[in-house]
Amino acid sequence: MSKKRVAVVGYGTIGERISDGIVLQDDLELAGVADISPTLPVRALVESGKDYPIYCSIPEKRKDLENAGIPVKGLLDDLLEEVDIVVDATTPGIGAKNKEVYKKFALPAIFQAGEKRGFADAIFSPYFNYQKCRELKYLQMFSCNTTGIARQAYICDSGFGLKEMICLIVRRAADISETHKGPVDALLPQEIPSHQAEDFIHVAPHIHTITGVITAPVCHGHATMMIFEVGKKTSKEEIVEVFNKEPRIRLFRLQDGFISTSHIFDYNRDRMSPRGDMYEVPVWEETIYLDREGQRIYSINMIPQEAIVVPENIDAIRCLLGLEDTPEEAMEHTNRCLGLK
Repeated sequence: MSKKRVAVVGYGTIGERISDGIVLQDDLELAGVADISPTLPVRALVESGKDYPIYCSIPEKRKDLENAGIPVKGLLDDLLEEVDIVVDATTPGIGAKNKEVYKKFALPAIFQAGEKRGFADAIFSPYFNYQKCRELKYLQMFSCNTTGIARQAYICDSGFGLKEMICLIVRRAADISETHKGPVDALLPQEIPSHQAEDFIHVAPHIHTITGVITAPVCHGHATMMIFEVGKKTSKEEIVEVFNKEPRIRLFRLQDGFISTSHIFDYNRDRMSPRGDMYEVPVWEETIYLDREGQRIYSINMIPQEAIVVPENIDAIRCLLGLEDTPEEAMEHTNRCLGLK
């Protein structure tokens, strides 16, 4: 069986990580990446020695890339003629414009969370609406926080019947390179519910969801306190067991030295994970707590904001191209190729 060819448009924080994830898949081929300027990720790609073909999204910008020593194989139209699907990871607002280009080439496409809701055919979650999305053409992904929330929600819903979920998110202010962003020495609350609840309800309307966000002056990951109200009495031991069985969730322990989000990030660097990335949702085991009735579960998790959306993006590729019939098959395939156990 020949590999399906994928284009990644927008080679930034998310695009570079999705590209690396695609390369690890045994049934997909990265046909090329497209961008418009010699950004630091594009420059680093050239120096890394990775043989990802680079294309220019805007003809007038080709000289800018070439003058910076970036080998440009062709223009975006050239790349789109060679592929089966597009993953758009451009700056918010650009993907909606690019959709018209992808339509011209009759290509299915996947867009990231920063785009306005409603322009794609559906918001995608492999856990909740994989089958529904198989007949669609344009999918939009969850944000990093909503991705982590959805994984945990599904485990609690499928195992114990999730009735209500409250998520209190401490959101990182900016990625490491975003020196133009704040705040400094301040915590910024947002109105309740935040967009994470509104997005999640699109795929799981049966779960009453409330989310609140406080932005904090940190860079290495978000943290969320989760409160799950379930219909079936359970125990901490059961919760630990079902979380341990989910490849996209990983339990860490405070007593082992994982006492902060920065420690988990540093651990990933020490184990030679590229860029310190992590695909799983880290959950601190000591924070898993149940009320007296055993039907309200509390926990605290980290969201590694830069890489966590990669597995679901690859699931979406499999969904739109019909590579796997069920969400279980799709996620197992993606997990295996990414090394998730």
